[in-house]
Amino acid sequence: MKIKLTKVYVDDQEKALGFYTEMLGFTKKADFSNGPYRWLTVASPDEPDGTELQLALKR
Repeated sequence: MKIKLTKVYVDDQEKALGFYTEMLGFTKKADFSNGPYRWLTVASPDEPDGTELQLALKR
């Protein structure tokens, strides 16, 4: 079994994206918006097709 996606709840998706990319070295994988909803994921640059972290907005 292999985990391909896991969710991390964040208060601010832009701040979280900055933290995960600039501070931790992840790369943005997906970024899609549909109205007020945004699907945002990051992945390790060493394994771009590995596990993705979804930066999900707390509601």
